Amino acid sequence: MAAPRSTRFALRLQGAVAVLLFVVLIGLLGYLAETYNQRYDWTVNGRNSLSVASHQVLDKLPGPVSATVFARPNAELHTRIDDLLQRYAIASPRFTVKFVNPDQEPARVKELGVRADGTLLLELGERREKVEQLDEQAITNALMRLSRSGERKLMFLSGHGERSPDGEANHDLSTFSAALRAQGVASSRPDTTSGTELPSDGTLVLSTPQVDLLPTEIAAIRRFLEAGGNLLWLAEPGPLHGLAPIADDLGLKFVPGTLIDPVGQVLAGSAHFAVASGENYRFHEALAGFEFTTLFPLAVGLEHEQKTPWTATDLIEVAGAGWAEIGPITDTVALDEGKDLPGPFILAAAFTRTQGEREQRVVVIGDGDFLSNTYIGNGGNLNLGLNLVNWLAADASFINIAPRTAPDTALKMSRDDSMLIGFGFLFGLPVAFAAAGLGVWLRRRGR
Repeated sequence: MAAPRSTRFALRLQGAVAVLLFVVLIGLLGYLAETYNQRYDWTVNGRNSLSVASHQVLDKLPGPVSATVFARPNAELHTRIDDLLQRYAIASPRFTVKFVNPDQEPARVKELGVRADGTLLLELGERREKVEQLDEQAITNALMRLSRSGERKLMFLSGHGERSPDGEANHDLSTFSAALRAQGVASSRPDTTSGTELPSDGTLVLSTPQVDLLPTEIAAIRRFLEAGGNLLWLAEPGPLHGLAPIADDLGLKFVPGTLIDPVGQVLAGSAHFAVASGENYRFHEALAGFEFTTLFPLAVGLEHEQKTPWTATDLIEVAGAGWAEIGPITDTVALDEGKDLPGPFILAAAFTRTQGEREQRVVVIGDGDFLSNTYIGNGGNLNLGLNLVNWLAADASFINIAPRTAPDTALKMSRDDSMLIGFGFLFGLPVAFAAAGLGVWLRRRGR
């Protein structure tokens, strides 16, 4: 007997309504998925979530941050980087992420100095930070530098033939200064001859004076250091032109002569270049994750002693197979036994001491040419200079985010537990299955 027409209509209407509701539900779920991005981290120590320190930095961002990743098409690389950056994007709506293929924008890549695949560029207004070692600590500290960059002051000592931060000559530092401005570091050239005190909340740069400083200027620099100011000293072979008291205060001495490095002959075509790579860098906060090759033409070695209240730490050691050439530098050099000094040599050192609630910092490098307009584009010279300035300017605000281990990815059992599970699978389960099968067979047979 056929169903009444009204019943068939009702059934079709119910089916149509069910389909409509299903479509609406799917659309609603899609809308919610697009609008809201929620993640749950159930790992034992929250290793897939941002730390409290990172959340605090994100909360204090003064404006929107654009994160651009320069990476060629590589699904594994994209997934790994995007997974990390999405944690920041979810935590703050002012953090946006985009990927750019560097092969499609070569001019921009060259302008920004992007060298490694997977480089991250963070932009806040007109300020920029490049991050090449992508982990939470590096990204969060770059965000922190962007947020507080207006506080960083770099003062270049001038008036004695030093390298000019604005000059375009080969030996000047205008390219380095431009990179610092992109990171929001304000630079100035104070007049130390007028007796004006140097502000102790900044970093002073000493870059190879060509004439002697006045005693009043040396006194001003010493007062600046006594008050807690930070110092970047770009030294060179030759006379100190009055800066010996500063070196003595730090417990610092300079090795006579010019460093000769046979590695430089191979890599740079001249033994007058001291070359540093991963094995030459010492473990230090300022060099964390730094693995670029750096070149230092006509450098001088350093020696230091622990002189209270300063603590000295080596940063770079070079010329393991080289020597310090005593006397004029010529195109052909050779080690003169009994005259020249054999390597290796310390090329850069850091000096720290506690000043109240903060750490005062000094970096001395036995070369200033590596940051000059001529050589700053070689290897990682620019990156090294920026790293050192950032470390000097960050004071005690550097955030150290400890790596998180994964204790919940391994199952640890005692010997007895392992034996119990083994016997269970080898004998217990087969016996249980056999008993169950036998029971079913007996019940069916009884019927």
